[in-house]
Amino acid sequence: MKACIISGPEQSAICDVPVPEIGDDEVLIKVLVCGVCASEIFLWENGIGAGQKILGHEPVGIIVAMGKNVKGFQIGDRITGMIWEAFAEYTKADFRNIVKVPDELSDKEAIGEPLSCLMSGAERTTVHIGDTVAIIGMGFMGLGFMQLMKLRGPVKIIGIDVRKEGLEHALKFGADDVFFPQDVPLSYKVADWDHMDGGVNVAIEASGSQSGLTLAGEMACVHGALSIVGYHQNGMRTVNMELWNWKALTVINAHERRNSEHVKHMKAGLPMITKGAFNMKDMITDEFLMNDVDEAFSALKNKREGYIKSVIRISH
Repeated sequence: MKACIISGPEQSAICDVPVPEIGDDEVLIKVLVCGVCASEIFLWENGIGAGQKILGHEPVGIIVAMGKNVKGFQIGDRITGMIWEAFAEYTKADFRNIVKVPDELSDKEAIGEPLSCLMSGAERTTVHIGDTVAIIGMGFMGLGFMQLMKLRGPVKIIGIDVRKEGLEHALKFGADDVFFPQDVPLSYKVADWDHMDGGVNVAIEASGSQSGLTLAGEMACVHGALSIVGYHQNGMRTVNMELWNWKALTVINAHERRNSEHVKHMKAGLPMITKGAFNMKDMITDEFLMNDVDEAFSALKNKREGYIKSVIRISH
C-alpha cells in the first residue's frame, strides 16, 4: 500500500509499505480522509522519525477486515476513532476505540479525534449561565471550543487572536467581542494587586503559546477559572504563579488521555453535528491529496488566507 512517511525536515515521501496485519481485537481500515493536526507540526518540521514515521491520527475510513473478537461492527461500516498512522491507504485500530459515522455526515465533517478533544475539554471546563468567557487563539480548537461554550449560556464570549482573519472567524462562530491581544481592555484583566476587580469568569487558552498562556492568566478574574486547551508539548512554559496563587484561580488541564473517554465524547458529538448544534463543516476549509501533505502542513503552520483546518483525502 501507499503511505506518506516523513523523509526529512518539512519533507515527506509516498512509499510502498506492507498493509498492517490485524490482531483478534482489531479492524483493518481503508482510510478515506484524515485531518491535519497542529500537534504533529513539530515532528514534520524537524524530520523526527524520518524513513519510518507515518503521521495522521484524525481519520475517517471503512472497515475492510475484522479480527475474530470484534463485536458491534461489520465490514463496510464507515468509522472514526482513536486511530494512528492514517496518512496511508490502510491503517488499523482496536475495535473498542472506534465509532460508527452517521450516514448524514460527509467524511471530513466526521473526523472524530479532534471533535472528542473539544468535547472532553469542554466537559472539564465549567461555564455557568451568565458568565463572561474569553478564548485566546482563534484557530480550529479555539473556534470549536467557542461553539461548545456558547451552548452553556454565557452572557458574553470574547475572542482574541493575533490575526485579523482570526478575529473575523471568531465573529462568524459566535464571539460577541473580539480583540487583538494588545488591545484587550484593562477591565478584562486582573494583572496586579492594585487592580483586583474585573477580569473574566473563565479564560480559555487555545493558542498553545507562551504569550497566550500569560494573557489567559491575566484575564481570569479573582476566583475565576483558567482552562488550558492549547498544545504545549514543544517546550517549557513560564507562568506567574504568584499572581495565579493570589487570585485563587482554578486551573484546568482540558486535555484527555483515556481512549474510552474519547470514544464516549465522539458518540455524543457526532449527533450534535448532524442536528446542527455544532458546525464542523465550515471549520474544514482545505482538502489536500496524500501527495500534498507537506503543502498541508505548510498551510497550517503559516495560516494561509482563509485557513482554519484541512484534511488529507486518501481515497473515495
